[in-house]
Amino acid sequence: MNKKSKYIIYIVIAIVLILLVFLLVKNLSKDSLDEKDSGSNNVSTQDSALNFLLDGYPIDEVPLYKLSKISSCKLYNNWDPNNRSIFGDTQFSYYNVVIYTDASQSEFLDYYKNFFDEEIVDDYPMPDMVQGYVGKYRVTAAHYDYDNTAYIQVYFPDNEVTKENIYFDTFPNLFQEDSMFVEHENSYGLLNQVGGQTEYTKYYTVLDSGDKDNDGNDDVDEFGVLISKYQGLYSGKEEYEFDSSTGRMTWVEDGYDVVASFTRDHGRIYLNMRGKMEK
Repeated sequence: MNKKSKYIIYIVIAIVLILLVFLLVKNLSKDSLDEKDSGSNNVSTQDSALNFLLDGYPIDEVPLYKLSKISSCKLYNNWDPNNRSIFGDTQFSYYNVVIYTDASQSEFLDYYKNFFDEEIVDDYPMPDMVQGYVGKYRVTAAHYDYDNTAYIQVYFPDNEVTKENIYFDTFPNLFQEDSMFVEHENSYGLLNQVGGQTEYTKYYTVLDSGDKDNDGNDDVDEFGVLISKYQGLYSGKEEYEFDSSTGRMTWVEDGYDVVASFTRDHGRIYLNMRGKMEK
């Protein structure tokens, strides 16, 4: 082979190598961009799914496994001596998150069981729930194998339990309290319904004055007195209704749907106020 032929072959080889390098770099760049776009879409999807998560929920410590969307997220404070948490506490504060998950029941429960720093094993374990410690929190994770709905509860440590709800700085004061009952629970939540709603709740224990004259009958029908009082206060409100068979009183005020339930068999008044979620 003469010199000229060799030279031509070297040039062809060089051109082929340059083309191969060019194609390789191009494909790598495309893959990198695809990954970036995919990552951006995942972040966007995750951000959207977290729209109804309360600021303050410890998402970095207690993740929401294979989250599709949040149905509701609430913070509860309870200090009713006659009411106990799943852990046996009489005073407790906790986040309650209802989610839709892409995980099956077994996958969901196994994830949290393995995620816990330490699992809490009851004498009578529940097949649909696991419990454990994550950092300073006690956590329950439940999945009842229905409609892909799952539940996460994150309980505050004892030194952070409070009666004051940190989200009540915007509490709509639409219900007049009374010396005949005492507040024992409050909650605030974001609800993924009707375009997004905020929800404030309280329940009160009605104080029974008892039978002071020992005639075998209560001296005062506290519920009768209270119902009469609040009928007088709210019967003029927009969309007011009262169901005497259930003790359920409803009205609309300042953009909130208000429900006050006078529940004799529980000895309580339940208050619920829902309004449009502010963006």
